[in-house]
Order: sequence, then C-alpha cells, then structure tokens
Amino acid sequence: MILALCRVVSILLLCIVFVVSGAFILNIELFDIFYFLDFLPDYVLLLLCVPALIFLGKSKRYLVPLALLAIFFASPFNFSFFSKKATAAIDYESQLSIASYNVAQRVEKAELYNWFIEQDLDILFIQEASRLGQFNVGEYAGVYTNCVQRLCILSRFELEELDSLDRKPLGGWGRFVSLHSAKIRGDSVLLANVHFASISNFGYRFNTLKGFESKLSLFKDAKAVEFGLARALLDKWSDNDAVIIAGDFNITDRNYQYEQYWGDLYNLFAVGGNGYGSTRKNRLVSPRIDHLLVSKAFTPIHSEVGEDMGSDHLPIQGIVVLKGVESE
Repeated sequence: MILALCRVVSILLLCIVFVVSGAFILNIELFDIFYFLDFLPDYVLLLLCVPALIFLGKSKRYLVPLALLAIFFASPFNFSFFSKKATAAIDYESQLSIASYNVAQRVEKAELYNWFIEQDLDILFIQEASRLGQFNVGEYAGVYTNCVQRLCILSRFELEELDSLDRKPLGGWGRFVSLHSAKIRGDSVLLANVHFASISNFGYRFNTLKGFESKLSLFKDAKAVEFGLARALLDKWSDNDAVIIAGDFNITDRNYQYEQYWGDLYNLFAVGGNGYGSTRKNRLVSPRIDHLLVSKAFTPIHSEVGEDMGSDHLPIQGIVVLKGVESE
C-alpha cells in the first residue's frame, strides 16, 4: 500500500515537472499565483524527479529521461558558440560594446566611470543611480552623460534626451523609462533606459493567501501597463529600425509577459551568452532579470555578466554590430 502511494506521488511529481517545463517552453500563463514561476531554479525540478528514480519500475526508463529532456529545454541555462574571440573577425569600427547596471544606489560615480573606461564601453545604462542626476553633463572629457532622475547613461556618442515615463500617474514613484537618441557612425539609434516595477513596490508582507493573490494580480497588471506604455513610447519616437533597450525588467525572459511584449527583439544573453547569466544576487534564487535587448538592425555577438561592484545586482555586458539602417 505504501509503495503504491509512493508510486502515485512520484507520477504526480513528474506531471508537475512536465506542466511547469511546458509552461516555460511555450510561454504559457498558468495562474496569477505562479507569476514568478520563471524564477524557479532548475534544481527544484530535478529534485522532483528523484522519487520516480526510486519508486517507479520499468516506466522510469522512459518517463525520467523525458522529464530531464523537458527540464533541459525549459532551463534558463544558455550555451553559445559565440565568444569574444569571434569579434576579431568583424570590423572593430562596426562594433558597439554596451552594458546595463542597476547600481541600487550603492556604487559611486567615480567607480562607475572608471569601470566604463576599463571595459572600453561605448554605452552604459545605469538604473537606481546613487542620487538624482548622478552624472553632470560635460563632467568627463570625451564621454557624454545624461540623467533622468535615477536613470543615467554614459556614452561615447552625443546624446539627445527625447522623452520619459513617470510612474506617478500609475500610483507609484520614479521614472521607469528614459528615451534618448544617439548618432552612431551616421545612423540615428534610439536608446531606452528602463527600470520596470518590482514586487517590492507593492509591499513584501501578505497576511492571507487571498491578499497575496490580489497583490500578484495587481503587480502583473502594473507590469502590463508599464510594458505597454514603454512600447508605445518607442513606437512614437522610432523613425528607423535601430533600437537598444537596456535595464532592470524584474522578470526573466522565461516569463510569458516578457515574450508578449519583448519577444520580437534580440536578447543578447539568450543569443550570445553562456551559463545562467544571473544578474540578481541571491543564495537560493539567482534569476537574470536585467536584460540587453536590440532590434533587428543589430547583430548580437557576445554577452556576459560583469563583476560585482557592491550592488545587489550584477552588470550585464554585450557586444553588437550595427548593420546600418534607413530612415522611414
């Protein structure tokens, strides 16, 4: 009787593995309460397969390998044949080195500037600068800077501030999008620095399960509004196909909302990164919630996570090639 019960439980756990993995692979929404399911580490799904190895009979020879295969395809782990060495075959003048970093108000501007120079970056998108307007215009020779509240950009190319979106009309605080234009080797490129809502904006404490579900539902709707407004702003200002969007999205690229609003763009790490690419520091859950996205006017070459400089995030870096665009 006990063995039969263990077998039933093992099969149920395998069913959970297949359902969750399928949701990741197909970008399907399950329920509001599972909104952050995309944060689920691979080791949890692997542990759910262990009872099947112990209690199932001959069927485990087929079911367990199928479950492992599903986990593999659903995993955020990425392996790319691209590397920095691959860039040697491409004209250096056509490359752009870009990075995004949520500094969480913990990294001073001198360290950020020195890192920008040391990494030979062309554009650095900064979220949660340590103070409003952390970088002053014209402060550094040969480097253009612009800050919209706590969203800052360092660039080798001259910047034109275009527009921004404030969370205040939505009942929150702070800017969540700042939009700039840069003339890069003759082409006009749209630069969007983003920092979308975090669940912390809605409070951490939940007294009841119903309250928790309500706040998750509210958070999901807020993300949809912010994503939709950001895409509308990009459409308004884009007069060609060259767009770079960088920042803290507070969801991974396995989330169904990510696919809905941003799936038409290249995610640099998904194309040219290796490993999990975790950008949010956490012992148990280390998701990649910071992203570098580019339009089809660019060819992604490489992406990696940078060194820890004291924030609760890690910077994400990438190399792209601007193919050239024609204005509409």
